[in-house]
Formats: sequence, C-alpha cells, structure tokens
Amino acid sequence: MRLISVVIVVIYMCVLAVGQDRPAWVSNLDAVIAKQEPSWIVSEKKVNDAPGYFNELLKLKSGSLGLQIHIEISTSKEAKEAFDAQKRAFTDILQMTGTRSTLDGVGDENFMFTEKDKLKGASVFLLQGNVVVKVFASSAEIARRFTKYVVDLIPQE
Repeated sequence: MRLISVVIVVIYMCVLAVGQDRPAWVSNLDAVIAKQEPSWIVSEKKVNDAPGYFNELLKLKSGSLGLQIHIEISTSKEAKEAFDAQKRAFTDILQMTGTRSTLDGVGDENFMFTEKDKLKGASVFLLQGNVVVKVFASSAEIARRFTKYVVDLIPQE
C-alpha cells in the first residue's frame, strides 16, 4: 500500500512538471535572435510557470537601445481574455501619448502604439491561439522586427 502511495505521488509530480517546461519554440527564440540580431544581448530573463501556464520576460539591449519581449502561454480562452483585458487597459493608458495601429497579417489579433514624442518608442500586443505576446521597444521598426521573430516560431494549432 505504501508503495502504491509513493508511485501515485511520483506520477502526480511528473504530471505537474510537464506544464512547467519551457516550450521548444520559446527556446528557439534565443537562437533566432542571436543569429538575426547579433548586436542584441539578453540582459535579463525571467520565467514563471505552473501547470497549464508559462510566462517569460526577455529583456535585451543593444548599445543604448532596449527591448522587452513578454510571452504568455495558457489555454486559448484564458489567452483571449487576457489579451482583451490588456487591450482595454493599455488603450486607455497609451492612447493619450501614442498612436494606435495594427500589423497586417500578424497573429489572430494585434495592435501597436507608437509614442508621439521624440522617443518614438513602440508597444506591440498580439494574440495568436493560446499565446499572448507583448513587445516593448525603443522604435516601431524594432518592435515589428522582433514581434515577427516570435510569431514565426509560434506553432500553428
């Protein structure tokens, strides 16, 4: 009986661990960036995960330029709800200082805010299946480029 209990606990722990692995396509992003953008160096990486959920923040630098990529993976319903909530919240905040646009043919839904001031920073928000991606960059061109690297790696459902 004790052996059965131990086996059940081990199986349960293995099941929990399955949801915590970094998806291969997210790992491939590091290699794509290193190859396509050798001047961009990862300055920080934070991973939060739980069964059925994965979140990674990747901060990169190239000289004085900065970039952040947030990747959140959950169920399709949770991803859509998160994207819609972020769309409302960030629109309320960013429309005062930025211009809203979309990226044609990228993800299921997306929007981008480009700052109106001299800095011209940009924020991209994207939903593709069960993945929500946010890219914050020092220019719209950089934001578009890095968003495409992520989207090209997301597996098609």
